[in-house]
Amino acid sequence: MLEAALFGALAQSALLVGALLVWKFPKLKNPMYVGGLMAFGAGAVISAVSIDLVAVSYDEAGAGPTAIGIAIGCLIYFGIIALIERSTHAEAPIIEPDLVAPGAPVVTHGATKKEARNMTIGMVIDGVPESVAIGLTLHTATVGASAALVGSIFIAAIPEAIGIAAALLAGGIVLGKILLRFSFIVVIGAVFSALGYTLLYNASDATQAIIQSIAAGALLVVVINEMIPIAVRNIKHWAGIIGVAGFVFSAGLTWATGG
Repeated sequence: MLEAALFGALAQSALLVGALLVWKFPKLKNPMYVGGLMAFGAGAVISAVSIDLVAVSYDEAGAGPTAIGIAIGCLIYFGIIALIERSTHAEAPIIEPDLVAPGAPVVTHGATKKEARNMTIGMVIDGVPESVAIGLTLHTATVGASAALVGSIFIAAIPEAIGIAAALLAGGIVLGKILLRFSFIVVIGAVFSALGYTLLYNASDATQAIIQSIAAGALLVVVINEMIPIAVRNIKHWAGIIGVAGFVFSAGLTWATGG
């Protein structure tokens, strides 16, 4: 159980690393860096979803439960975001004053407040089934496959964390509050990974598959709606190449560890 908790916390701790990197190296808020990191992270997320979550779920329980889980994760995330957006007014992009020349057109360099909020919500929503999935993989797969999943989640979370932290810092939120928010998600990761390992070990294959694919569904919406648009907006057609690199790097972690 302790190993599962550590794996879950480690996967989510990338959020703290990303926030500290933005604070230490303000140039990471540069559009080129944010776009490149978002593209690489998007590729890593797609790899983790397809190889470490969906494929494992399909092998465990088949197409039906896997598809149900993906649909649940997708609809939960989409529904929450839709409800929030209905109750709030459209928010203007966060622009650092020193990056905009007088009379120049407004350009969104990083994540807007809306994108930052949505990705934060996405981290919380997918963090629970994602962490449970990490705990489950310690039973359903090799330790190497679990390590690969943790590595993929860690890598993917850093560009997300950088983008969100850049937006929050530029919006006037102090680093301490950002770290507190991210620390809460790390704790969630540890707790639910341990729960996944201990309480769901005897759960049916269908139940385990649904839990893992819920994370996949939520992650896919986050990637398509939030990460990819930021990447393309900032680095244009290079987003595809860097995204492929992220996919191959994350998949390589699985292949190298025998997942």
